[in-house]
Amino acid sequence: MIKTQFTLYLDNRPGAIYAVTSMLAEARINIEGISVAGSQESGLAQFVASDRDATHAMLKEANIAFSSEEVAVLSMANKPGVLARGLSRLAKAGVNIDYLYGTCADCSDSKRANVVISAPDLQAVEDAWG
Repeated sequence: MIKTQFTLYLDNRPGAIYAVTSMLAEARINIEGISVAGSQESGLAQFVASDRDATHAMLKEANIAFSSEEVAVLSMANKPGVLARGLSRLAKAGVNIDYLYGTCADCSDSKRANVVISAPDLQAVEDAWG
């Protein structure tokens, strides 16, 4: 499924990501996947939210620097080797990946996991993933 990912450029200080996540919670917007990285001075938060339009409006109103892009959010069984098999299909199809991150809600083998993939050709990602 193709979804919108938001990338936030934050100061690397205590509470910066909390401020954003609490605003999302107050607006009843769910975070479906998130990756946060920081350097000495700045932080980069990337997330997929349940409501693209409401998230966009909230970030603009809060004057938070952000960009957005489309990403592929793919579901898979939460079992050893499943991610490797999916990535093998992408490699064989010649699909280049810019980055990925993943999550599972209940990490038992009977549950599902999601992976968020950024790539130049998202339709090729979905087609090759299967």
